[in-house]
Amino acid sequence: MIEVINPGRWTTIQDRGRPGRERFGIPPGGAADWFAAAVANRLAGNHPDAALLECTAAGPSLRFDSDGVVAVTGALAAGTETWLPRLVTRGSTFAIGAVGPGLRSYAAVRGGIDVPVVLGSRSFCQRGTFGGGFGRPLAEGDRLTVGDFVNGDPPQAAWPAGHRLSMLGPWEVRVIAGPHTDAFDRFALTRLTDIACRATPALDRMGMRLQTLGLHLRADEILTTPVTAGAVQVTPSGEMIVLLADHPTTGGYPVIATVITADLPLLAQVRPGDTIRFREVDLAEADRARRRLDGWLEPET
Repeated sequence: MIEVINPGRWTTIQDRGRPGRERFGIPPGGAADWFAAAVANRLAGNHPDAALLECTAAGPSLRFDSDGVVAVTGALAAGTETWLPRLVTRGSTFAIGAVGPGLRSYAAVRGGIDVPVVLGSRSFCQRGTFGGGFGRPLAEGDRLTVGDFVNGDPPQAAWPAGHRLSMLGPWEVRVIAGPHTDAFDRFALTRLTDIACRATPALDRMGMRLQTLGLHLRADEILTTPVTAGAVQVTPSGEMIVLLADHPTTGGYPVIATVITADLPLLAQVRPGDTIRFREVDLAEADRARRRLDGWLEPET
């Protein structure tokens, strides 16, 4: 059992999400930085489906009732070693301080966080305020049960530095052309990839609003359509919204581009004020980038 002494800024329980339920209005959710979460579970010796903690801006302080193994990945966390497994002893307190560079860190406990499965996942859904054990972020005094979702012994060494994603902006994020390019003039995507965007404080697990200077992408109206994580929407005012893990399942704004799956972890680490540049790639490069990260996650044989 783990007791939450201090919940941190916005700490939630996440796993790989609940894909396949968008037709019911339920976003796939799961860890916003899917790669860092997967590495944390690998370092803790967990099954890939094990639930863990997603810590935003500042992490929690936790008291352990038994010995265990903890691995923290993603953004750097003050006072905490990251990207390696660490032993914790019974009665000890493990603290994850302020997070940065980057916005989100992930803490996996060997065995996983054992909370009820809701609609196929243990993840907290911000949009629907359900799941994650409590239907909310962690609070002081919460008690977390540790499960038995292990997958072999934890590695003894730190995760290779060459197999980590940078947590430092400015960010270059690769995109493929979106489904509604016909709603824009033929040079709109080129103009988008020629300029820098700035993340505004309007940023959470559902998406982020971007500020652009000197760019207005006039678009025709479209019918409401399904959307996905990474969709770059353009509003009638020309403002852009990039959707993240807990995004709505449909939207009425045209989508000019879609961030590739391999770069969604970068979006998860963007902080307000950070600069983002988009670079257009084709499906072949998007596939190679995803297979590269999947290869890093393959267990050594």
